Amino acid sequence: MNEFSEQIVSELAAITPFKILKSGKSLPVLLPFYHLVSDQDLPFRNNYNYPSVAHFEADLDFLLKNFRAISLSELVDGGDLSKCFHLSFDDGLKECYEVVVPILKRKGIPATFFINPSFVDNKDLFHRYKASEITALLKARNIQLSLQRTYADLDSLDEMAEEIGLDWEDWLAKNRPYMTLEQVKKMQDDGFTIGSHSMDHPEFELLDEETQLEEIKESMEWLTGKLSPGIKAFAFPFTDFGVSDQIFETCYRENIFDVSFGTAGLKKERFPFHFQRLAMDQGIAMTPKKRLKEVYMAYRLKAIFGKKYAKRF
Repeated sequence: MNEFSEQIVSELAAITPFKILKSGKSLPVLLPFYHLVSDQDLPFRNNYNYPSVAHFEADLDFLLKNFRAISLSELVDGGDLSKCFHLSFDDGLKECYEVVVPILKRKGIPATFFINPSFVDNKDLFHRYKASEITALLKARNIQLSLQRTYADLDSLDEMAEEIGLDWEDWLAKNRPYMTLEQVKKMQDDGFTIGSHSMDHPEFELLDEETQLEEIKESMEWLTGKLSPGIKAFAFPFTDFGVSDQIFETCYRENIFDVSFGTAGLKKERFPFHFQRLAMDQGIAMTPKKRLKEVYMAYRLKAIFGKKYAKRF
């Protein structure tokens, strides 16, 4: 949304009761997701915001007041999901096990956790985290440098780390940002579902179709081999932009996954097995009510004005 249309959406949402905005069986199911929850300052994760524990609990209380929390299996079964939400978390960070899971268990909320096999047990680090850590280390040495941080820059990031004496194996052993396989299995035993988030979190739009399919297949094979999930779920890292219909059709036809997810917010998809999620991290400065009112208002305006005017909102 541009600045003008954001203002329109915000003003209309402010005067419209939330009960009206969220009503209607034709609305897409609400699928909010986060990456982590923490009261700690975690500088190497500066590529996105994350809520404090109090903020996260306020979000959950609002969701529970206005929607019914459902499991992944209930989502896949379908039906009228307009008054439901399914919660998920990306990247497999240790806060999911240490902070998030105890809160969800206390509140009785099912959730799905999407993990990257390459990062489980702290064997490697997300390329954006590598860029953040290198930038912080250089800044401490009074060197100001803006680093590129896409998957295509991974090799150069590793070379730069070696040049400045940053050993990723030592860093990971000290900081241990990710969950262990044992913790992931414990979460599954506790009733939470586990899905794949690709092997090592690339931007899929930078990959050719063969490599995209490889990333999905390899990560799903790891998931089924280690965890044998009842539902094989895959969440595209960043988003599903740049993924062709052929990839979706191949994955579903060959039973590579049962259900998949993008991050386009509140949106309907033509594939019945593909859903779009809403990043709650992006609205961290808003109350959950304001955030969701604006999301629903934007969706309704797009539905009214059609594709021709969708970019305005």
